[in-house]
Amino acid sequence: MPVNLVALGAIAAGSVFTYAGIKGLSIPDAVQGIVQGRSPATLPQEYAIDPPVSTPPATGSQAVAGGSATGQAIANDALKYNGTGYHWGGPADKPGNWDCSSFVSYVLGHDLGQPLPGGSWGDPGMPPHTHGPTTTSYRGFGRAISRGEVAAGDLIVWPDHIGIAINNSTMINARSSTTGTGLSSIDGTTRYFHGTEPVYRRVGV
Repeated sequence: MPVNLVALGAIAAGSVFTYAGIKGLSIPDAVQGIVQGRSPATLPQEYAIDPPVSTPPATGSQAVAGGSATGQAIANDALKYNGTGYHWGGPADKPGNWDCSSFVSYVLGHDLGQPLPGGSWGDPGMPPHTHGPTTTSYRGFGRAISRGEVAAGDLIVWPDHIGIAINNSTMINARSSTTGTGLSSIDGTTRYFHGTEPVYRRVGV
């Protein structure tokens, strides 16, 4: 049977884009890494994540705040995993075996039974079978909101990173194999991701 080179090329291109998007690499750097035979799992995150911020107190301006009841539930659930691990490309089959986007999928799909971009938790191609939706998928998921509207449970999505807001200034995110899953400043993280502003998405009702 002849090999369909066009189909193989499309699969290869899709793999490169996924690899680059999850790892925070430019497409040329991703291609170079693959050509050189470097495993994505052994590479550091291209863009450092800002140091952890303190766990917000139960009350006051830094508490889990704003948004809807669903948003509060998303934020509170995500906070359970503060201090857990990070694994690049992890399928989120257990806590800590996730990267930034599969962590979000675990909170939304596994814990709260919400839909995910392109399907639901446990579907073929979805966690915990495979990594599932990447940041690219989440950039168009839910409803767009402005920076000023960000509240508990909203998604903060860069081209190569994603976090879950717990209030208007702080998010919880799976950051790197060094720093694991924890709290970061929403605005402080921006400077590490190509200098681009994230998009803000509301998935809670």
